[in-house]
Amino acid sequence: MSITPFMPFIYILIALILILLVARLSTYVSMPAGVRTMITVVLGLIVIGMVLWLIDTYIPMAGAIKALLNVVVFLGTCVGVLKALGLWAPTVRWWTDFRNHRLSH
Repeated sequence: MSITPFMPFIYILIALILILLVARLSTYVSMPAGVRTMITVVLGLIVIGMVLWLIDTYIPMAGAIKALLNVVVFLGTCVGVLKALGLWAPTVRWWTDFRNHRLSH
C-alpha cells in the first residue's frame, strides 16, 4: 500500500475539522472562562504549528529566511499566548522595572 502525496494534506484537513468542531462545541458547553481561554490557546497553538509545518515543508525558501520566519512566528505566538492568558502586561511591567533598576545602579 503506497501513501499518496496528498495524505499529509488530508491529515491536516481532518485535524482542522476536528479543531473547528471542538471550538464550536466549546461555545455551546457551559464552562468557566479560564477553561475556555485555555482551549482557545491550545487550539490556536495547534493551528499555528500546522501552518508553520506546511510552510516549512512545502514552500521552498532559503534556510536563513525559513529560520527567521520560525523565530518571528515563535515570538509572536509567545506574545499572543501571554496576552490571551493576561500575563503580557505584568511581564512588560516586570521587564521595565528590571531594566530601570539595572540602569540606575
